[in-house]
Amino acid sequence: MFTLSVCSLKGGVGKTSVTLGLASAALHRGIDTLVLDLDPQGDTTLGLLGSQVDGLDVAEVVASARTETIERAIRPTPWALESKTRLDMIPGSFRSGRLDSPTPTARTLRRLREALMKRRTEYGLVLIDCPPSLNGLTQMGLTASDSALVVSEPGIYAVSAADRAFKLISELREQGHAPELELLGIAVNRFRPRSVEHAFRLNELRERYGNEMIVNPVIEERVGLQQAQGSAVPLHKYQGASGPALAAQFDQLLDTVLRNRDERFGEEPVSRVRPDSEA
Repeated sequence: MFTLSVCSLKGGVGKTSVTLGLASAALHRGIDTLVLDLDPQGDTTLGLLGSQVDGLDVAEVVASARTETIERAIRPTPWALESKTRLDMIPGSFRSGRLDSPTPTARTLRRLREALMKRRTEYGLVLIDCPPSLNGLTQMGLTASDSALVVSEPGIYAVSAADRAFKLISELREQGHAPELELLGIAVNRFRPRSVEHAFRLNELRERYGNEMIVNPVIEERVGLQQAQGSAVPLHKYQGASGPALAAQFDQLLDTVLRNRDERFGEEPVSRVRPDSEA
């Protein structure tokens, strides 16, 4: 099981959209995937389940890592109803915000990792959508992860937000909370190719962190991404004109994630996109 945190230290950069795009690509590829919504806003929950849900959610999982609690919190998503591939989620809600302490204890940071270890044989990929903050929930998500993907938009605050995310990841490693955590890189989202400002900011990110830290592909801003989410369908089943181009970009992004997994765990690389109907 490979666990990836999708995080940002600035709201409104499309972090949830990237998480949902990766979930759609993993389902299309035939990879059993679990999505955790750590963001108290619950946007990923809304995107995958179509509504907020009653019952156990990630707040209870973090509060109690008992096997029974985890099993009851996991929900199958409508996206996978007609697929042999699993796409499950642990939903989020405003209740998790009560656990978002700016100074979590070492034991608190370990809880999510301990919970996921009890399901490690069931999924090939776990995606954690973290809140846009430095507080305890984000730290818990990173501590439970093998790698972190920092989402940024090509704006004036992109560099400072990425700096803060990198610093947090470094601190968690140095303090021993997440000694194996790796930084996958920066996923630049909502890029407009014709924007001089966006081109300047993208180049600024490349100059500061190096080309190797800017994850390919750069995700272009297309209305289809929001429309697919509004229709509550996987991006790979979205019928709009921009659907194929967006799906191809998230297939490439998933390839990057899988290469990182393969390099760390020695898995055979997945190189062919398999239609969901074959999954």
